[in-house]
Amino acid sequence: MNGVHFVLGSPNAYIHEPGILHKAGEWMGKYGQSVFIITGEKSWSSCGERMTASLDEAGLRYEVHKYRGECSYEEIARLQALVAPDTDLICGVGGGKVMDTAKALANAMGKPFVAVPTLAATCAAVANLSVMYSEEGVYLHFQVFYRGTLLCLVDTDIIAKAPVRYLAAGIADTLAKWIEAPMSATGKKHNLPTIGGLQAAKLCYDTLLEYSAQAMEDARQGISSEALQQVIDANILFSGLVGGLGEDNCRSAAAHAIHNGLTVIPDTHEAYHGEKVAYGILVQLVLENRPQSDLHEVLDFYKSTGIPYRLEQIGIQRELTEQDLNEIARISLLPESTMGNMPFPVTVDMVVDAIRQVERLSGV
Repeated sequence: MNGVHFVLGSPNAYIHEPGILHKAGEWMGKYGQSVFIITGEKSWSSCGERMTASLDEAGLRYEVHKYRGECSYEEIARLQALVAPDTDLICGVGGGKVMDTAKALANAMGKPFVAVPTLAATCAAVANLSVMYSEEGVYLHFQVFYRGTLLCLVDTDIIAKAPVRYLAAGIADTLAKWIEAPMSATGKKHNLPTIGGLQAAKLCYDTLLEYSAQAMEDARQGISSEALQQVIDANILFSGLVGGLGEDNCRSAAAHAIHNGLTVIPDTHEAYHGEKVAYGILVQLVLENRPQSDLHEVLDFYKSTGIPYRLEQIGIQRELTEQDLNEIARISLLPESTMGNMPFPVTVDMVVDAIRQVERLSGV
């Protein structure tokens, strides 16, 4: 951010309520009359009928377009060619990559972005950035935007019926905020926005420790419970507030950098973002030389919530070669990644050794 502490703390409007999508047209109609919707097959099947009924009732014009699976520059260019000039709103309906694709398109075109998350797997619905990938799913870098989400509609009824694996991945991705943000903030000025970002990260961590087990159980039964609503707000809103307030002072660090490195191994492409971040958290704790008690506390939490903690659980059913490990480390250490936010130098050998230590530890 060129040395400027840029704060874009929260979406313009965040509404979290069971059944809110029955009022989607009413809410979107406050901001525009023509909506370009980007979604995925599963996401749209979970809420499309509910949304279109509401949009029709409100008299809004809309087009629905399915994205092709990656938040890539090629995909954004393809979708941009389909947007009518009189479109008022770009709306993402789905998970993290749908959100990032729609968000990047909205910012490229200078149009407001509306988020309708169908999962609580990331904070992409409110975070003012998009993580960019190649068409093959390999991490490239992330774009930071100077415009935030205009409207975010969170329907607990929809999220409660999603596969619980997504919720677990979101819990891991949010847990990383309290692991990474303090590292990123080390040595930087702790102004009030930075302190607020760090406190939001700690609030996320404490909320997840208290409510995750019950939220996971309720989600398995499709119940829109109080515990689930607490975890959803942590995963989507307060997770986004960490970077929104702290920005460069509270960015991701080693955990997300390891996620980025893991994307170079095709075996991991079916693993969710938060699942790879979960593994990255363990690697970061080893890099920090944290006490074994800290590592076991996180491991115990993972086991209680079904979060993966070994490479085999994120798709790597083979022994990685030295070349594989070095490539993971190389990608995680790229300037475009976030390893540079660690308050000490990290080398390829350190990353490879940390991965090996995690595998030994998690096998116990």
